[in-house]
Amino acid sequence: QRRCFKLKVNFIIFTDFNDIYKRWQNSMFHDFQTNFERLLRAIYAPHNIYCIHVDQKSAVSVVSAIKAITSCFPNIFLAKWTENVTYASWSRVQADLNCMADLYNSSIKWKYFINLCGQDFPLKTNLEIVRMLRSFKGENSLESEKMSEGKKERVNNVFKIVDGHPKVLVSFFYFYSRIQTLIEWAKDTYSPDEFLWATIQRIPGIPGSRWRHVKHDTTDLNSHARLVKWQLHKGPQAGDQPWLLEHHHLFANKFDTDFDAIAVYCLEKYLRQKALSDLQSITLFPLKMW
Repeated sequence: QRRCFKLKVNFIIFTDFNDIYKRWQNSMFHDFQTNFERLLRAIYAPHNIYCIHVDQKSAVSVVSAIKAITSCFPNIFLAKWTENVTYASWSRVQADLNCMADLYNSSIKWKYFINLCGQDFPLKTNLEIVRMLRSFKGENSLESEKMSEGKKERVNNVFKIVDGHPKVLVSFFYFYSRIQTLIEWAKDTYSPDEFLWATIQRIPGIPGSRWRHVKHDTTDLNSHARLVKWQLHKGPQAGDQPWLLEHHHLFANKFDTDFDAIAVYCLEKYLRQKALSDLQSITLFPLKMW
């Protein structure tokens, strides 16, 4: 009890606006538990639900630490089935599907699925995330890019393969035959997580889907979910924070606390102060007035 109390002291607990928009967050962790605790502290809200997938390769000490943290919260749990995750393989997607299955079988009602990994970190407060989710009006959020000419010959003309990441209605993964066919085909491909969700997002009739549009083929900076624009270096660093915060994205990717711990530390401080300000604004101006 004392351990849990000391842990929760650093969490900002909101209730009002999260009761309006419950979110299911799936996080996959194959790095150290410190990243997990910092990310959880930044995104936690009592009316959200959190499914945590821990790589089977993780050290016993890491698994024990994460279990100890999750045991302090009734709305956080570990995935029932875990995977030995290999980079760019199907196991990466299967880990997500395992948490999605837990969600589908849950009795708790939810509205949006947000998929995160241990190297993600929010750029917005919980209140800002809720407001953006409401603005989607039930639609998914992702960008996609047309497949390069060099890859087209590898694919049979069953689906139009595009590149990107969405938030989709989970039940369709299990009851829609076309998606099941695509999943079976994708199991033998390189880095299927980079195209599977985006391709499903473009299948007509999928809840929240959008038809492919030329603007989505321009740049992934049009997306809302995650800012990923790194190449040939270690990801976002402390000096990138002004650039990160001027974008509209909910999260950024590829934070490496071993390489630059200051980047996450600065974001933590920024978001905490902004969250406290959000709390004051909720008290003065309830969400229903916005």
